[in-house]
Amino acid sequence: MSAERFDARVLVAGHAEGYALCLDEPLSFWGGYDPQSGEIIDVHHPQYGQRVGGRILFMPESRGSAGTPGGIAETLRNGSGPAALVLGKADINVSIGALVANRLYDLSVPVLVLPVGQLRRIGDGQRVSIDADGAITLFG
Repeated sequence: MSAERFDARVLVAGHAEGYALCLDEPLSFWGGYDPQSGEIIDVHHPQYGQRVGGRILFMPESRGSAGTPGGIAETLRNGSGPAALVLGKADINVSIGALVANRLYDLSVPVLVLPVGQLRRIGDGQRVSIDADGAITLFG
């Protein structure tokens, strides 16, 4: 089995495994996403209708600001959120959402930053492992 490894910048440390969901465009966690079902509900988003629950979510950046931490923390509390978030651009609001879920609900969801050029090399549905040091390993 072949594997490829990337070293990402850690915003929120943690370990996660799952299958990649690669978004073509930024996603709003407040209005473009249903925290109950984990479904992308923005009808204009290219991945409209996809569910992020348990997936390693790769996206260039998030959309929105003040509502993002609450939206992320809520979806993680519900169990419908991603197993990890890997962004092309650092985002304090996404990080705060993961930290709030950790503090309030004892949930560990890593948030990493990977340069967009490397982000684009990830295949949708590819099996992914993330280590606490920011190592992202792709299998297959």
